[in-house]
Amino acid sequence: MVIRRACNLCLMLALLGIAGTRVSSAAATQLRIISLSPHITELLFAAGAGAQVVGVDDSSDYPASVAGIARVGEPAALDVEGLLRLKPTLIVLWASGTPASRKAELQRLGLPLYVTDEHRLDDIASTLLEFGRLAGTESQATAAAEHYQAELAGLRLQYANRPRLKVFYQVWDRPLYTLSGGQVVSEVLSLCGGENVFAELSALAPAIDKEAVLARDPDVILIAATGSEGERQTRQWQQFPNLRAVRGRHIYTVDPSLTGRMAPRILQGVREVCRLLDKARDTP
Repeated sequence: MVIRRACNLCLMLALLGIAGTRVSSAAATQLRIISLSPHITELLFAAGAGAQVVGVDDSSDYPASVAGIARVGEPAALDVEGLLRLKPTLIVLWASGTPASRKAELQRLGLPLYVTDEHRLDDIASTLLEFGRLAGTESQATAAAEHYQAELAGLRLQYANRPRLKVFYQVWDRPLYTLSGGQVVSEVLSLCGGENVFAELSALAPAIDKEAVLARDPDVILIAATGSEGERQTRQWQQFPNLRAVRGRHIYTVDPSLTGRMAPRILQGVREVCRLLDKARDTP
């Protein structure tokens, strides 16, 4: 049985074998949750449900306390036997990041699944509230959602009406990948006064070539990598001195776990992207 975001809470509780219309403190402690995405793990902890998480995917790395939680592999290469040993009562998975075959396999095993699929910045607050209702941690989840919404509203107000800049967001360079307008990074760019130069492409993470980037001549290049890897990818663009972003020295690196992960920390990524675009405006 797959439980989607719009499920009725009473049905959710019945499927989990928990009586009543809300999760009591005692019932909540009976939940054994497995998260199959890093952003879901962050959302569960932010919503106050961290104590009920007994397993996570291999890429979950935040908050620090997740280090002591059992790993169950990645959605595409799941350790099903290890997962079953954890005796989960709920598996929370990401619709866009879980292969359909994997979801079907978990269903065949009779495991309760909760499917979530955030796409926009506002979705983060609503998912926090959903997770709080599931785990019986409504108070902490509500506080987290309200804090997130207030910060997001403040950033939207602060960066409204900024002069627009054309931005190329580089996910990887071997081969060269970017993100289209359907991905939240494009919304982040827009909030900061940027325009994703590949927003119109249909795939969420399309492969492109350098000639396409040169033709669109962005004002700014943002590279989703840090440290030595970010430096290496930055150097690859120096061979194109006529590119506007190169001439202006407006090639910057950003932490992809902040700019694209659908959890409250994305606002740190928003602030960094906005700061970098302001920097480019100040040094044309």
